[in-house]
Amino acid sequence: MEKQHVLRKGQVLRGYLRAGTQILVQRGKLHLQYTPHYMGELLLPQNRVLLEGEFELIEEAGWVSLAGDGVEIHIIDTSSVRRWAWKIQALLAGF
Repeated sequence: MEKQHVLRKGQVLRGYLRAGTQILVQRGKLHLQYTPHYMGELLLPQNRVLLEGEFELIEEAGWVSLAGDGVEIHIIDTSSVRRWAWKIQALLAGF
């Protein structure tokens, strides 16, 4: 599933992203703050800046805050595709 967002000045998008989710910056500069779900109370959030054309792969599920000034991003959740791939792989293993 793919979602497109445009974050205007001062706008922050917060949410929980699953492992395997990709964040692609189409235009502008994105400020990403990320905390893995299992370390939320123990670890300081990781901060990263993504520029136009760059992307981030979320390796561990967790909470994110996304901010930018007129930044256009695509959030691509590949988890449903992976679930289908695992199901097909399990079915084929029986042959």
